[in-house]
Amino acid sequence: MSIENKEDFRLGASYTIGSYILPGEPIDTIQQYVDGKIKLTVAPCDEIVKAIKAKKLDLGFIESPILDDDLTYQEWMDDELIICSKKELPSSLYRDDLKNCRLICREKDSLSREFIQTFLKNQGLSHDDFYAISEVDNPTAIIQSIKWSRPSASITSVAIVSKIAIEYELKYNDLYGSTINDTAIVRKFYILYSEESEYIDMIKKISQELMN
Repeated sequence: MSIENKEDFRLGASYTIGSYILPGEPIDTIQQYVDGKIKLTVAPCDEIVKAIKAKKLDLGFIESPILDDDLTYQEWMDDELIICSKKELPSSLYRDDLKNCRLICREKDSLSREFIQTFLKNQGLSHDDFYAISEVDNPTAIIQSIKWSRPSASITSVAIVSKIAIEYELKYNDLYGSTINDTAIVRKFYILYSEESEYIDMIKKISQELMN
């Protein structure tokens, strides 16, 4: 089934996926199955889940498994998070290093903040181990804050972001990446949809193609 002379095919994606992952090849793959316009909504993961359930979106992409028994979830790809800075840092940071860093991160109660908090806890660390915390409401703003920070500052500004999101900056040494405790921070990206969608056959073909 394809969409012809109907409403837009409605995609929903979390900030990182919608801004840095979907543009390019994934969108081109989806467009092969959609003979019409694709509308992309970028929003927090929980809002994507609610919109899929309410049939306000046709296909969703999220980075946190907010499970709902009425929806179908498929693991899509792994995403590595790294700690980045405008200043070149050691290949891995430890507790004593974090004391000299100001962490720019998502707001409290955000799923990204909770994911990183869990990682830190598993490493015997917490947000309190950083010199200071600054909160920003989306990944793009976080990355821009790091890019405009001063490398010579006595307290180094850092952020924990998707490696894919700063791939270009890392390649040309505009930003530098490190790990924490020499441990990779890996999360899953998920595809989700409703089996009751009028485009279910097409959605399943798109999902299968994206996972190949």
